[in-house]
Amino acid sequence: MAFLLPQLLWEHNCHLSSASETTTLPPKTASGEEVGLSFQVGEGATDVKLYLLRPEWNGEAKEVRNGTAVVLALDGSEAALRVSPLSPDWEGTYICRFHRGEELLEIRQEVSIPLVSADLIPGISQQSMDCSSHRPLTLECCIRDRGVEGVKAAWDPGETAFADPVSRNGGSLCHRLTLVSCPDEAEAAFVCSFQGQGTASIQSTVQVSSIRAGDLFCPMEEAGGSWGATKAGRTAELLCPEGKEGKLLRNCSDGGIWGPIKGGCTSQKLLSDLHQAQLLQAGLGDPQTAVPTMLSWLDGAALGDPDSSPQDLLTTIAIMDALSHVALDAHIRLESNAVAAFLSAANKMLSLDPEAAWSPAEALDSRAASGFLQALENLTGLLLPPEQGFNLTLPNLELLSFRLSPDREDEGFLKTFNTDPPASVCIAEEELEELLRREGNLTITALAVKRMEGVLPHSHLASLVMSNAIRSSNGSVTDVVVEMVFGHWNATDREENGEERAAECVFWNHSLVGGVGSWSTQGCQTSSGTEVATNCTCRHLTSFSVLMSAGPVPNSAALTILSTVGLCASVVALMATILIYYLVWTSVVKNKVSYFRYTTLANLAFSLLLASLCFLAASRLSASHESQLCVAAAFFCHFFYLATFFWMLVQALMLFHQLVFVFHRLSMNTVVPAMLVLGYLCPLAIAATTVAATFPSRSYLQEGLCWLSARSKALYAFSVPVLAIVSVNLAVLVVVLLKLMRPSVSEASPGEERRALVGLFKALLVLTPIFGLTWGLGVITMTGQASPATHYAFTLLNAFQGVFILIFGCLMDRKVRGALAQRFCKPPPSKTSTMQSKSETLDSKAGR
Repeated sequence: MAFLLPQLLWEHNCHLSSASETTTLPPKTASGEEVGLSFQVGEGATDVKLYLLRPEWNGEAKEVRNGTAVVLALDGSEAALRVSPLSPDWEGTYICRFHRGEELLEIRQEVSIPLVSADLIPGISQQSMDCSSHRPLTLECCIRDRGVEGVKAAWDPGETAFADPVSRNGGSLCHRLTLVSCPDEAEAAFVCSFQGQGTASIQSTVQVSSIRAGDLFCPMEEAGGSWGATKAGRTAELLCPEGKEGKLLRNCSDGGIWGPIKGGCTSQKLLSDLHQAQLLQAGLGDPQTAVPTMLSWLDGAALGDPDSSPQDLLTTIAIMDALSHVALDAHIRLESNAVAAFLSAANKMLSLDPEAAWSPAEALDSRAASGFLQALENLTGLLLPPEQGFNLTLPNLELLSFRLSPDREDEGFLKTFNTDPPASVCIAEEELEELLRREGNLTITALAVKRMEGVLPHSHLASLVMSNAIRSSNGSVTDVVVEMVFGHWNATDREENGEERAAECVFWNHSLVGGVGSWSTQGCQTSSGTEVATNCTCRHLTSFSVLMSAGPVPNSAALTILSTVGLCASVVALMATILIYYLVWTSVVKNKVSYFRYTTLANLAFSLLLASLCFLAASRLSASHESQLCVAAAFFCHFFYLATFFWMLVQALMLFHQLVFVFHRLSMNTVVPAMLVLGYLCPLAIAATTVAATFPSRSYLQEGLCWLSARSKALYAFSVPVLAIVSVNLAVLVVVLLKLMRPSVSEASPGEERRALVGLFKALLVLTPIFGLTWGLGVITMTGQASPATHYAFTLLNAFQGVFILIFGCLMDRKVRGALAQRFCKPPPSKTSTMQSKSETLDSKAGR
């Protein structure tokens, strides 16, 4: 996480050798929108891995693994592969290698990809034709030549019959149409189609505008390129020069006046690197070796050259972003040379002029600077320094990284950057000792980023940003207090930069302003400093907001304290609730309806108790897919929280049935198993399916949290059932309320059963709005636009749910209170009460 004091001016490639046994399956042509393959590896197969081999890779195969485009599954004796969406990159020989006992086996299958839209090479899509010049106009469309058999092409209108395309240098196939006269229509669309043997066609369209007598137009002009005559109100296009990709655009106004040149060109080398990074993210290649290799490519990027463009800067940031996500998802650690190469490229980017490079880039993509800072944080946080530590000082960056072990002798952690103004990072001795005792060996990495003024949005006064990362063998460590000291500019500098401003510690929150990012004070406080420095104390903690939030939650110690206190109170309250039900059970359960009522309430309290305990445990664990405890905590949190709501659903359905279907009596032998299935087996099935579907692709957990990932949509396996159940319960309450207000004579239940139904309704009437309001606020947190007040309200209501159950589901129940009083307070019956009882008995007999 990046912090700032802004108001002061200051692939794994492998060579596949011959296996002991090779099976070759018949070639397959992919169809539809995906590649689907299955390999029968047999029972007992181990070490099952898939590779893709292409001729241009010179015998080097790349591993195929779970990613954004790849889903791999091993189901018994079958290994299944699905790749979507379809693209030419997935054509080649798929090799499934596995062991059966001591024997190494492999199965090969050749897959060919038909022509797809990704084969089209972007070309000129809009042209103007001057009808009075009698100059012909040539239209052209091209595809990449990758050896697809029987490729034909046609133009419509024009040469509608498919013909052989004309080859062109650069590995492409092109088809041309020459117009010797203007089309009949003022605006005509010419469709170019390519078709492979036995496959559907792919198409691109060129719009032709006719310039006729009297039409306004922009004349031919040589200004930054050769711009042909263009009809007024249209946009002229030019392809980028060799070595670049993209288009230059120039608008011709309605009055026939040329506008400025827009669009831009991107280095083909950078685009190729981005494509490789995106394939790695999709699931092709081994991150352990591919990520460091690709980071070294960034150091050779030509950023800063006179012909580099804002598009080059955006492409470089996109490469960094893709590689950082791959590295985080794969939980790899980076050697110091890979991080040094990456930071060398970042240093060049920070040297670019903010007005000439960063401002145009941010005009094209408002998340550019925030994404750049996020990639810096992610990738430097994965550094595994040598034993002696690692220091790197560049003109615009400074990095310090150290390994710490529990047997260290020095006190605390204090490192100072050689920056102007000076800055340092500190972890107190007690904090560090607790961290080392809990996590074992640690890696602490601190990064100071200079020259951020004018780069990050809304930060024209910010020149120094500090980022800190702490990792253990279990993953990222976030529950720690870090103190940073930011030095002040000297008096002369303050006078030159205007009036002096009060210091305030803030951090860059990437989720604010619709994902653009902005400064936030949440989780940071300005400590008492000196005249020459300001102390910032920041702590990143989790709270209940993580249960529904699709983005980062506010970093607030108050939220964490509120969550912990509320959870502890709820645990005590729920244990008390279960104990009370145990003590009064025989006194309050008098019929089937009361049995159903108290059974659902007891199981609801039991489920919420276990969910609260799991959440408390999960908050103390380091988040990592390698941590079995963390995965188990997330699974049981998911299961027991869902069970809580499914028991509320059981409660609502029982009430609905008893009041609406009065003459249909329920059998205990039928209802109890059904209640258990709905209350426990349904949430168990949802939780198990979620972990089975997302854990193999390492997308089960949120980054830094032992909870369901919002990025992979695993979170919806919790939020959708919860919100659906709350909606059903609210609907049931409306129906039951109407029935209770206007009961017919024939529907009247026996008195004892009716009182039990009313009690069940009251409990549901109170608990459902409380639970519904809580998780309704949770929906707001899922949008990523929730205010801090929403997070506080959600945490407050959620943390104290156990207390609400004790009060409204137990202590406010007259029968429960009476049973408790009878059990613990048994005064001897008075003479008056005895006589009254006899009188009532006699009256009763007389009445009979």
